[in-house]
Amino acid sequence: MEAEIVETLCLFERFFPPSFFDIMVHLTVHLGREARLGGPVHFRWMYPFERYMKVLKDFVRNTARPEGCIAESYLAEECMRFCSEFLKKTTNVEDKVDRNMEYENSTILEGRPISTGTSITLSEMEKKIAHLAIIQNLSIVEPYVDEHLQFLQDTDDKCRRDASFLWSMHTKNFANWLKKQVPLDSKEHEETLKWLAYGPRCSARSYTGFIVNGQRFRTSSVDRKSQNSGVYYEATAVCRSSAKDTSQVVDVVSYYGRVTDIILMDYNVFYVPLFRCQWAVKGNGVKIEDGFTLVNMQHSQASFSSDPYILASQAKQVFYSRENETSNWYIVMRGPSRRYSKEDVHEGTGEIGPLPTNLDMEVDTDDADNARTDCEGIYV
Repeated sequence: MEAEIVETLCLFERFFPPSFFDIMVHLTVHLGREARLGGPVHFRWMYPFERYMKVLKDFVRNTARPEGCIAESYLAEECMRFCSEFLKKTTNVEDKVDRNMEYENSTILEGRPISTGTSITLSEMEKKIAHLAIIQNLSIVEPYVDEHLQFLQDTDDKCRRDASFLWSMHTKNFANWLKKQVPLDSKEHEETLKWLAYGPRCSARSYTGFIVNGQRFRTSSVDRKSQNSGVYYEATAVCRSSAKDTSQVVDVVSYYGRVTDIILMDYNVFYVPLFRCQWAVKGNGVKIEDGFTLVNMQHSQASFSSDPYILASQAKQVFYSRENETSNWYIVMRGPSRRYSKEDVHEGTGEIGPLPTNLDMEVDTDDADNARTDCEGIYV
């Protein structure tokens, strides 16, 4: 390589102008000798030190005393890094804080708002619908949901035979039944469960932005070029088993929509976040074509008037791409969470052993292992 690279560059001079032969082209002459004497390049290049010079340069605040600035700033950073290991609930100076991080908050059960909130007053019907959406979906209340469904089947023969009537009675009576089962003065239940059973206040807080599960949601009224209002939710619903069989069965159904309002329900000692959404109607508002899911949200929302809410933690973010400029149909595209952890990263390669100290740099130029025999060779 050392002998042939010089001849190769001389041949290049016959085809390329003089401006082509800058210092970078000339350095190829020395590559063979450097590799033979120095070994692998990552053991001897200077890029890490040159990058660190930029860090030291940023330490300089007084150009008349650069050495003192670097020494004092380096000492201050070392002190902060050392002290942060002994302080709780702090972030190391070297760690990059996730912009979608959820901070620990004893007043909000999950997530955190990212906009200025406004006070709103809910009507009795709105409060009842929102409260029912919360107590039917929180895991802490799930055992009582199963207990109430079993209670209805044991006390009413029609509930045992008709699943649709069972869920209708459950929706109508569950809030009052739970309030009797978990009184506020009970000492056998958790504080969170007691206040959930007691019910929320009519006053609530409304926001336009919220972060939960490592995803940033915004209402459709403030959506700009970056779309953050699309949601996808899987729910247990009562539906027909088939087009011919009209019997009611309970199945998991996927819903697609947009966030229209973000509400924090006030349960006196904590808040529970809810997303009010505009949903695509199942049937004539959702279809699958060529493997893609398309939704149309221009239909009436009458079927969702009694259940427009989902918990913030239940929302999964999706994005909508319009089919064409005149169509009301949008293609659903799901996006990954922006929260990554070390447990989510799986390396596909094993551990690399130590490199040998003595590298054989002898290359036989006469070897023709990769030479082609089906065509005439070209000399360079």
